[in-house]
Amino acid sequence: MEPRNKPLKIVFITPQGRKEEDSHHRPIFSMSIGTLVTITPKHHHIELVDEIWGDLIDYGGDYDLVGITVRSLNAHRSYDIADEFMRRGTTVILGGPHPSLNYDEAIEHCSSVVCGEAENLWETVLQDLSRGTLKSRYNAGDFPPVDNPPGLDYERLFTLSKRDRVDVRKPIPIFLSRGCPYECSFCCTPELTDKQYRIQTPQAVVAQIEAARRTWFRETSHEKRPWFQFCDDNIAINKEKTWEILTALKECNILFSTYCSINLLEDPRTVRLLVDAGCMMVLVGFESLNPRAQQYYGKESVNIIDKFKRIIRQCRKAGLCIQANFVVNPAIDTPEDMDAILRFVRESRVVMPAFTIITPFPGTKLFKEYKEKKLIVDEEWDNYTCQNLVVRAEHQDPEQFHLYFVKTYCGMYTWPNIILRVLSNPYKFLTFYTSLRFRQWCRDYYEHLRAGTWEHELPQNVRQNMPRKSLEAYICSQQQDAGLVQDFRQQVLVAKNRPVPKDKKHVPDRGTGKTDDLKSRDKPLLQ
Repeated sequence: MEPRNKPLKIVFITPQGRKEEDSHHRPIFSMSIGTLVTITPKHHHIELVDEIWGDLIDYGGDYDLVGITVRSLNAHRSYDIADEFMRRGTTVILGGPHPSLNYDEAIEHCSSVVCGEAENLWETVLQDLSRGTLKSRYNAGDFPPVDNPPGLDYERLFTLSKRDRVDVRKPIPIFLSRGCPYECSFCCTPELTDKQYRIQTPQAVVAQIEAARRTWFRETSHEKRPWFQFCDDNIAINKEKTWEILTALKECNILFSTYCSINLLEDPRTVRLLVDAGCMMVLVGFESLNPRAQQYYGKESVNIIDKFKRIIRQCRKAGLCIQANFVVNPAIDTPEDMDAILRFVRESRVVMPAFTIITPFPGTKLFKEYKEKKLIVDEEWDNYTCQNLVVRAEHQDPEQFHLYFVKTYCGMYTWPNIILRVLSNPYKFLTFYTSLRFRQWCRDYYEHLRAGTWEHELPQNVRQNMPRKSLEAYICSQQQDAGLVQDFRQQVLVAKNRPVPKDKKHVPDRGTGKTDDLKSRDKPLLQ
């Protein structure tokens, strides 16, 4: 039997990209860190640092190993952290999607790079480090395949975490399955998992849910069920086994959200099982309403709008909210196509619509294709947020394209659209809360404009001569002033053709705690 390697002092770091959002939309830990904590032998000492939650890094800590999980979005921040530890003589290992697909870039900043899934190679890495024989690269393809990914050790994660127990407002991450057999050109999953698809047993999923509930969840008087976020790459690949898990989840008394293919939602039995199991919301990649774009993404392109609306209505009737994700591509989509998306969002009343610009992540097939065609115009990884134009707009003015993108996104979160959304969908608090969070994005963006830092939020190819006044004017015109919840309730009364109380209402002035008359607050929210 292999002797146990000496105990190591390890810190796992989740960096926050320079343009990455705060913890409002984030689960309490990343799945990558959860996996590393689970598979690291328990005789090692582990610390966790998550910059997204405001944790501070101790560069002077006497660590044997610094492990950093890296995405393109936070690559430069990850390299800054790694460089500082390396300068101090500390061993640094980088892993995650970005280093796995960009080894030559990553190894310049660390001692070693882990490429791909870590379950079957991590013990070897730790043994080599203990013996002083650490290699510069560990590739999952050189080890046995990960046929049965272990479930997360929620108790150990909670013990190590700096987070407190959470109520239903914050999701607890979990996975039912891992990997995807398909080869979408924009996705890095096939490259990282070698197209393997593995799904847990119902018993294993239930056991993890109970452990997570016991250690992480805090009941409130309003809600005694925890909210789980299923982080599967594709929940719909094995329908029969997914049905078995959903049937088992019905007895767990939980709420959850997940990603899902629109085609899976055509099946009434699947929708019913999702709702009965506690699913509040599914994120669906509608991608585009443009038939040419649908063909480009390899999806059905005939009568898609009618199909989408029908499925949304059926799911809503069954008690399931649909979150829609749309992608615009300057090589295919025009302002008229963005107008069509905005109309669809208004008419279909989907919850929490997400709007992104096509972003070929480095290492994917799409990136290689765009690179060969000289269509990549920005390789500043901080800009790979899916909100910036990093590809060439050959047939359109890039400034105007990006401006229209912002205009359309803001238009999705005007008060009339939020009101219709809340009135039409189940889980009204969820719909209202998430709409406010996305509406806040518009305000935050405008704050960058006011602070004079807005230029740095744009990619290199549109950073010059951006029409500041036109963008300010649009956002201000779209975002009418409101007292958030109080004013929202008054607008709901109007929408329902019910009289608004005539007595004077006072609302807090955000940021000051003061109050003023609603009737006098007629200046734009973002002004």
